[in-house]
Amino acid sequence: MRPHSHKILQKVEQAISRQNMFSKGDSVLVCVSGGPDSVALLHILVQLSPKWELTIGIAHLNHCLRGAESDRDADFVADLSARLNLPCYSEAINIRNDPAFRKLSLEATARKVRYDFFDRICRQNEYHKIAMGHQRDDNAELMLMFLFRGSGPLGFSGIPPVREGRIVRPLISIGRNELVAFLNENAITYQVDKSNRDMRFLRNRIRHETIPYIQACCNPGIVETLNRFSKIVRSEDEWMNEIIQPIYEKALVSTGKHRVVLAISALTASPEAVRRRVIRTAIVRIKGDLLRISFSHIEAARELAERQQYPAQLTLPDGIRIQRNKSLLTFYQVEESLRSQRQELRCRPQSFFYSVSGPVERVTLSETGAVLTFSEIPIGSCMMDNLSDKIALLDMAMLKFPLFLRNIQPGDRFSPLGVAGTQKIQKYFIDHKIDRTERRQCSVLLSGNEIVWLSGHRISGHFKVTPSTRRVLRIEIYQPAHSELA
Repeated sequence: MRPHSHKILQKVEQAISRQNMFSKGDSVLVCVSGGPDSVALLHILVQLSPKWELTIGIAHLNHCLRGAESDRDADFVADLSARLNLPCYSEAINIRNDPAFRKLSLEATARKVRYDFFDRICRQNEYHKIAMGHQRDDNAELMLMFLFRGSGPLGFSGIPPVREGRIVRPLISIGRNELVAFLNENAITYQVDKSNRDMRFLRNRIRHETIPYIQACCNPGIVETLNRFSKIVRSEDEWMNEIIQPIYEKALVSTGKHRVVLAISALTASPEAVRRRVIRTAIVRIKGDLLRISFSHIEAARELAERQQYPAQLTLPDGIRIQRNKSLLTFYQVEESLRSQRQELRCRPQSFFYSVSGPVERVTLSETGAVLTFSEIPIGSCMMDNLSDKIALLDMAMLKFPLFLRNIQPGDRFSPLGVAGTQKIQKYFIDHKIDRTERRQCSVLLSGNEIVWLSGHRISGHFKVTPSTRRVLRIEIYQPAHSELA
């Protein structure tokens, strides 16, 4: 290894030792996409493996999203494993056909399928650790994404070097440019994913536009600053979780599989920040993580506990429901099919609340079975869109993300396009002769506290596309065919 490469090896070795990522004799599954980060990780771990007597295997998942390019990456990883004489576990899974895609965004579905694949390979082949190629720039980009989406402290804690004791990220203190220099210095080839230049994705805009702008105008060391901040927040978050545990246990009335019951009096006796963390703890107990649970969801749960109207219910992503009666707040998780939930809706309306973080999003309302898709489209394509009440075109400059989807509540008002002033949604239903069954299945989309769209019916005139509009958000709502719900 040349001098620069030797320095990289030293930094990674120190990170592994400092975080106790490996024990002597561990078998490690290295996740290799074919890109520079994962290829560098693989070669570095091969070089460092004698120190911990590691047994190394390679895992590659083809998401089938980029056609021939995806297949090319899979072939590249297979050739790489053959050259290094390492076992390779490779599969192709079209994530658009995965059942999770009915409920999650494309990015969230890909993440779920990817981790499920890695976990399965580990179980079948007895690997102790999963090594991933996340590095310092990834962490900085993720922190800015969470900042722009309104995350709480959990988002600012960044990417953990070690998660669940088995997922490790040895490159988390190394920068992207350092890794590319390591590869070039040692004549190691890698693949380039063209989708990483697609500016429709928020992460790419942050990587190629926002961070370079901040570096040029405000802080050349912004990546290091963000990583230092995430380290501080993560350590303080761990400390606060230790403090919260006895408070959570004091409020806990009962617990079981996928069910937690808290005493409202004990919960509301604590400061507001403590209530949020107790609610987070309850959700983690029944869900296992906080994926897709945003700050707005936690706030909605806190407000549910504090309001004096009961009984009441709140629905969060992944089947999480929170019920409030006079003295108890009950958290539980349901795993019903969408069809059965739609059947239940015919009997009684339900409260629900969903957060929409950006234009590349797909949301399934489990209470109604409706699916909403969100995408940013070129301004010129608006005229070509086959418009109907099921499609809304909105001026993105007027919107404040995250947007929120919820059930209609008594007294809701909006400013329907073509109508002066505001109007009660109830009056709109009466004027347009919308029957009661359809009313129960309607939802509203909000930007801040203002209703943007009575889904499937009319947008607010405040958010319409005008000649000065530069970015357009297209939303479509539909009911899947029965075959999709099965």
